[in-house]
Amino acid sequence: MSAADFSEEELNAFIDGELNAADQARILEAIGRNEALQQRVAEYQRTQQLLRHAYEHPPQPHARRAVTPSRAWQALAATLLLCIGVGSGWLLHGVAIKQFAAQTTKGVVIQVSEADPAKWEMALINARNVRKAYGDKPMAVEIVAYGPGLKMFHHNSRVATELEAARKSGVKLLACGNTMSMTHTTRDELNRAVDVVPAGIVEIMERQQDGYAYIRP
Repeated sequence: MSAADFSEEELNAFIDGELNAADQARILEAIGRNEALQQRVAEYQRTQQLLRHAYEHPPQPHARRAVTPSRAWQALAATLLLCIGVGSGWLLHGVAIKQFAAQTTKGVVIQVSEADPAKWEMALINARNVRKAYGDKPMAVEIVAYGPGLKMFHHNSRVATELEAARKSGVKLLACGNTMSMTHTTRDELNRAVDVVPAGIVEIMERQQDGYAYIRP
């Protein structure tokens, strides 16, 4: 099946878990084999997250009483704090932020689907800062690359040295097997610090379901 075989409504229902088991499995299988479909699902998922974050807790200008944040709002806050850290790494070293994020986030999954060295540098800085912030109990961090982003996982990429340093610090570097197949990339062409997963977008979705914060530089 091609990406065009699925409607926007069907894919959004898949993301929301509203389809029956057979349809969920059918779409998941198609996602694993079709990179264009992976891109569509990723964009719909990102749009849903932005809308949900904007409207799940609308402002209450007249309310004065204290309200205990819901778990969803706590997770959002932790994600936003981590995202802020992309631009200002020093913020992640704050004790209050570290303790708050540790209570609401199981890990961080970073998507890089472009071959832009600047975005890769930002992703690696963010991953390094998150790892450093938690001392002897480091936060789990994954960087998942698919599409054009896979090029930066090659041996001769501009961030090869940084990739090896990130791996040594405990960051998982995961290449999309589907992209490798489509671009005829072999495992030997990739940096030795990189591991391979069947489908990059599926890995990202599964980590989010596990409670990981999602970041895309």
